[in-house]
Amino acid sequence: MVPDPVTQHPQRPRGVLVIAAILGLESVALALLAAASVVTVFRAEPVSVGGSVFMAVLLLLVAAGLGALAVKLAGGFRWPRSPSLVVQLFLVILSFPYFSSGNPIVGFLLMVPAAVVIVLLFSKRVLEFTVRTAAPERML
Repeated sequence: MVPDPVTQHPQRPRGVLVIAAILGLESVALALLAAASVVTVFRAEPVSVGGSVFMAVLLLLVAAGLGALAVKLAGGFRWPRSPSLVVQLFLVILSFPYFSSGNPIVGFLLMVPAAVVIVLLFSKRVLEFTVRTAAPERML
């Protein structure tokens, strides 16, 4: 008897766990930035209350999205790969101004994790884990 693919639980590759951890850390970092944005509202001279609140809400939404990507990618779904790649490409692009402005540490903090995620997203084991079928007629 052939085992049912839905009940099979393939071993989760280490690369998937590393990607999920990096996405989770990025999510936490954005949530902390959102909290810092809210704190600026209560300063003596806020730059813009509306702008700070908007930035906080936007950062929280992106943080929630990154958290969802991390959870679903760790679960073996294929759809989080593309948005994860796009976010990491944006982080690589955003890191270059820090290098040219004399802040290479911040540039490396943005670029290195993004590069790790990009490389791991295209690794053979991660692709095999996220492209497996759940049943003959559907994919995860």
